[in-house]
Amino acid sequence: MRNLWKRGIDFLPQTAAALVLLAAFVVFPVYGVCSAAPRTHDIRSYGVDFIQADDSNSSEHDTVVYLKRHETVLPEKGVAIEVTTPAETIRTSNAKYDRSVCSALSNMRLSTQHLDTWAKQHDRSTLKNLCKMSPNQQQKVATIATYIRRVNKTISPETAWREASALVTYSAKYGIPAELSAGVAKTESTFNPNSQSRAGALGVMQVIWNIHHGMLSARNIATTRNHMFDPERGVEAGVLLLSRYVRAYGSIQNALCRYYGGISSSYVRRISNNMAMLQVR
Repeated sequence: MRNLWKRGIDFLPQTAAALVLLAAFVVFPVYGVCSAAPRTHDIRSYGVDFIQADDSNSSEHDTVVYLKRHETVLPEKGVAIEVTTPAETIRTSNAKYDRSVCSALSNMRLSTQHLDTWAKQHDRSTLKNLCKMSPNQQQKVATIATYIRRVNKTISPETAWREASALVTYSAKYGIPAELSAGVAKTESTFNPNSQSRAGALGVMQVIWNIHHGMLSARNIATTRNHMFDPERGVEAGVLLLSRYVRAYGSIQNALCRYYGGISSSYVRRISNNMAMLQVR
């Protein structure tokens, strides 16, 4: 009997330690045995669940994203509590911009949000439809916008993208290559929308208002002289004239000479070189 009692006393420390461990698991289930209690009064960790859903009230290019924030609060000497805050609603652009557009914008330290902002600032801007263009057309816009900024650094990014989008849009509308229109704009004004000559040629494409104002007014392209200094109106005016000359004279070379106002091989060569530099496919 004494031997059993002595053996029980020998195991008493181990038994007490086991009871302490069991009590620790019951009282502090979150921390565990080896976890230290938080030193600060309030330690928080956040997680975010993204749930995409349709919203009948959203616009065509909007996607509604619900953000559910989970907040785990670990009060001092307490048990962790999971708290879910009310869901937040954020609208994000779902416009399908081509990678070439995003890449060109990134190189200018811009984003597609800049395009959306510029489109809203100008009622007639062709930028409103940029995201609806085909990938090939969007690539052309990105290439021309980059080219404009490279050859004339005084042109703002906004003007460059507006001109590039207008050149692609109206070239497609009037049936001529976008690189041809851009080549003429580069040769005529180096893409400067405020350019004007002594002969009365105005805007990006250097259209003579005194001669063509009737046609331009009738088509609501430019109803006043000052409209010619708008980057996109000026582009449309020039592209329209160029397309009419191509149809009337049967070849691009003859159309360019008519646009120039006389036979000039050097003028045609300069435009050809500009088109080669663009390499728009």
